[in-house]
Amino acid sequence: MKKLVWLIKAPHDNRDPYLTKTCQNFLRRIEESLGYELAFTEDFEAFARQPMSLFFIGSGGSEQLFQSVYDKIEGPYYLLTMPTHNSLAASMEILSFLGERGRKGEILHGDPGDIAKRVSVLMRASGTKEALKGKRLGVTGESDWLIGAPVDADLLRERSGMELIHIPMSEIFKELGKNFYEDNQWTLQLKSMGYDPPAMESALNVYGACRRIVDRYQLDAITLRCFDLLKPACISGCLALAVLNAEGIWAACEGDSRSLVSMVVIGELTGQPVFMANPSRLSHARNEIVFAHCVLPLNMTEQYKLTTHFESGLGIAIAADLPAGACTVFKCREDFVSYFAADARILNSLHESQLCRTQIAVEIPKGLDYFTTRPIANHHMIVLGHHEQLVDEFYKLY
Repeated sequence: MKKLVWLIKAPHDNRDPYLTKTCQNFLRRIEESLGYELAFTEDFEAFARQPMSLFFIGSGGSEQLFQSVYDKIEGPYYLLTMPTHNSLAASMEILSFLGERGRKGEILHGDPGDIAKRVSVLMRASGTKEALKGKRLGVTGESDWLIGAPVDADLLRERSGMELIHIPMSEIFKELGKNFYEDNQWTLQLKSMGYDPPAMESALNVYGACRRIVDRYQLDAITLRCFDLLKPACISGCLALAVLNAEGIWAACEGDSRSLVSMVVIGELTGQPVFMANPSRLSHARNEIVFAHCVLPLNMTEQYKLTTHFESGLGIAIAADLPAGACTVFKCREDFVSYFAADARILNSLHESQLCRTQIAVEIPKGLDYFTTRPIANHHMIVLGHHEQLVDEFYKLY
C-alpha cells in the first residue's frame, strides 16, 4: 500500500540545498514504523482523491503555499512536521489559519514512531469512512420485540453513503424451499462435527437461501428476521449467520437494522469479526457485564460446540469460548453522531443453562452507567482488541 504525501516548503529551501533530502529521510523513518510506503507526489489530483490529506510542512515560509491549495481539499488537514527548519512553527500558523475558517486539522509532531502510530489510526478511520460509501445492507424487517425505531434509510444514506435494501421474508422462504447450498470450508467444518445430520442440513439450507439473496442483491451485509423460521420450519438462523460472517458478509440476527449498521461500522473499522450479543446481567460494583447470544462468527474462535437455540430449543446454535483478554464493546445510531465505544476485557466464557449459548463475562473499566441510563437499544457488538481510540477518531470525521 502507498500513501501519497504533499510536500510544502519555502520556495528557496531556506538556503538549504539538502532540505528536500532531509524531509525525505524523516518521511522514511516514519514509513519504517508504519509498515507501508509514504511517497511525495507532484500529482495533486491523485493526492486529493485519497481519503486522508497528509501535508508535509517542510519549513518556515511555506504558509502561503499551503494557503494556495488548501481549498481544493475537503479536509480534515493533517500537517506532518519535523523538528528542524521551523516546520512546527509554520504548521501552527497554518492550523490557526484553518481554525479561523472553520476547517479541521491536526499537527503531527514528535518521534517518528509515535507519528506513525497516529498516522495509522487516522488512515484507518478515514479509509473506513470512504469504504462505507455504497455499501448495500439487506434488511428483512425488525423482529416484533424491537420496539425502537428502525434505521432511517434516508439519514443513513445522507450521513454514510450506505444503502438499505428491503427484502421480504417471503423471498427467504422461497429460496429455503430449494433445499440447496454450496459447500465451503465452514459448512464442511460444521458437518464434520457429526451433530444431528438432518438438523445440520436444514440449518445449512438457511445459509444457502441467505447466500443466494446476498448474491442476487449484491449485498455487503444482511440481517435476518430469524425467529420467523422457528415456527414453520423448526430451524434457527444461527448457523447461517455464523457462516456468512466467517465469509466476510456482515450478518445480524432478529432483523435488527441498527445492529446491522453497528456491525458493519465496527467490522469495517477494525477488520475483526463481530459478536452481536444481548447484555444479560451486570454488576456496577465490579464494572462487569455478561453478554450472550446463540450465534458467533465461526472465524472468531476455534473452540465451540453445537447445541440448540436457547429460546426455542430448536435448530442448531453455537456455544463458543472466546479467549480472555482485550475487547471493545460498541453500538451506534445511523446519524453518525451518537455511539458508545469502550475498551474492555473478556474475563472468561460461561456455560449457563438460562442464557443464550455463547456467553462471556466482560469488564468495562470506564463503568456501566451507559447500559442502565442511555443504552442504544439491546444488542451490542463485541470485537477482539482495544479499538476505542480508533472509533473516536472515526466519529470525529463526521
